[in-house]
Amino acid sequence: MNGIYAALIAAVLVGLNAWLYIANKKTPVPEGCENLRPDCSACGIKECSLRAGFIKEENTDGNR
Repeated sequence: MNGIYAALIAAVLVGLNAWLYIANKKTPVPEGCENLRPDCSACGIKECSLRAGFIKEENTDGNR
């Protein structure tokens, strides 16, 4: 009986996750947030892939 409850709870969680994912994809991006860029100058995470791309992009522009 415990296995049935576990499977039922897992199915509900998977269904909820799928429904929230679809609802999030249908939600329009708020005005003014279309082309946000990260402000990586204050970030201390050196392994961040966004920061690496942001710094590389700035170096090719000649800003740094």
